[in-house]
Amino acid sequence: MGEFEVKLSGFQDISGIDKNVIKTNCEKFFLKNNKKLKNIEYIEIKLKDYQIKGTRRKFSVHSVLGFSGTMLTSKSFDWNLLKAVDLSLKKIESEIDKKFIGKIQEKNRGKARSINRLLE
Repeated sequence: MGEFEVKLSGFQDISGIDKNVIKTNCEKFFLKNNKKLKNIEYIEIKLKDYQIKGTRRKFSVHSVLGFSGTMLTSKSFDWNLLKAVDLSLKKIESEIDKKFIGKIQEKNRGKARSINRLLE
């Protein structure tokens, strides 16, 4: 398995526990999706809080996944930091499935059709 880097920016005011949970979620994301993509190099998560109401803060999360010279990005926002990060990672995962897994399945379908035609 290759090297993988988790880059967090904008997390100065966030507790160490939340940072560790986010890093753990990113590592799980890496293990799950490295089977699909191979060569995942890094994931960068940028955090901004843009609405502060009393003791509550609304978080904006921008995630970038870098692999094989390609980048996928996603944005999400929520009042709950961990939920916002999870939503952002899920959006990247759905992009992976749409762009890359779908193409592989289409290629395989085409091969199956051509083999079936030869067998007829």
